[in-house]
Amino acid sequence: MMNNFLVKVASTIEKFNMANKSERLLVCLSGGADSVTLLLCLYELGYDVCACHVNHHLRGGESDRDQHFCEKLCEKLGVELKVFHADVVGYCKEHSVSTEEGARKLRYDFFDSIGADKICTAHSLSDCLETAIFNLARGTGLKGICGIPPVRGNIIRPLINCTRQEIEGFLKERGQDFVTDSTNLTDDYTRNKIRHLVVPRLAELNSSLFGSYSMTADRLRTDSDYLESQGLEAFEKAVLPKGYDALCLRQLHESVRRRAIMHILEKEGLTVSHDSIEDIDRLILDVGKANVKGGVFAVCSKGVLSFAKGEMLENSTLRSVKVSDEGVYQFGNKEIEFKFYPFDGKIANVHKKFANCCLDYDKIKGEIVVENRREGEKIRLVNRDFDSDVRKLVNKSFRLEDRSSAVILKDSQGVVFVEGSGAAERVKIDSETVKILAFTIK
Repeated sequence: MMNNFLVKVASTIEKFNMANKSERLLVCLSGGADSVTLLLCLYELGYDVCACHVNHHLRGGESDRDQHFCEKLCEKLGVELKVFHADVVGYCKEHSVSTEEGARKLRYDFFDSIGADKICTAHSLSDCLETAIFNLARGTGLKGICGIPPVRGNIIRPLINCTRQEIEGFLKERGQDFVTDSTNLTDDYTRNKIRHLVVPRLAELNSSLFGSYSMTADRLRTDSDYLESQGLEAFEKAVLPKGYDALCLRQLHESVRRRAIMHILEKEGLTVSHDSIEDIDRLILDVGKANVKGGVFAVCSKGVLSFAKGEMLENSTLRSVKVSDEGVYQFGNKEIEFKFYPFDGKIANVHKKFANCCLDYDKIKGEIVVENRREGEKIRLVNRDFDSDVRKLVNKSFRLEDRSSAVILKDSQGVVFVEGSGAAERVKIDSETVKILAFTIK
């Protein structure tokens, strides 16, 4: 007859349809209390199990101790064990990632290589609550508050409804020892602080903390699953041959629309983040473009949301106009009227007569050209002793959708005028000025 703990684990497996007896289950065995309990439970419940252990070689003798413990336990049970020696330090150095990220990538690559039907990790209800608190402290949504999902693809977590206290009680009842990672006993890491300091204080407020959280997570997970399904359906309906139907997306409830945007970003191979979702959401509700990753831009125009590399966008909007004489020049949807005047020394009158700008004509080098802004361009504005980035000036002065049409005047030495910011110091009018170039932008 199964004890209450085994019944709880069996019920969790059934509730979330985690596995059946015909499948080969791979237990990720660290030697700690959670993973030892997981192995014993699945073994006693009659599942076809094998185990794997990853030696990260990050804790000196402790790492080797853990490996030897796992080898002895599996030998005792007659369970096949595969051991992987991970060069975490070398991998992280080569790929410029954190130790935690690198170790996780190596672990899961190893798990996948074994080819079992399901990968079983020993995350518990305690881990789930700690993760939810961690996510909540950083800012999160429904998924984050739900903590660790019971099932994700072929990864299952049969202990997800069991607390750490229940797990250790199960081992004590069987007289089964386990190893302890010394780093788990300190408050050096954020998660350990949550485990040792935050959770105990919350438990003082509610002695049924874990049960209450489990019930809450189940309810929120149900809501989240529904919204996810709606978001996926909306995404699929919005897909066009060359982009996405922004008008269709615009009609959705914000919660569903944001989930559809997540699918769009994933399809485009872009990072899903709070900022990228916000940027795309604003575009869908308006028009314009946004830099969502390096040189990749999202563009919303004529009811269609599309993505393109920055160079493609720049090439489509760059229009070079040479100013060879007085007159009106067309620059996109703007008209620029240029006139040349002799200067009478009255700067105030010049600025009063011409709304936009006046330059010292004789200080201009070579031809005057009207263009869009380009990457890396600088200008030293009048009465400033430092150079300013032209793109930043334009971004500050114009709305997103208007930036590509900002007027930039250049001569052979660089930028002499930025619409919305003013003229360069080197072409400003002074007491030596004889002839001025005046212009207005309409």
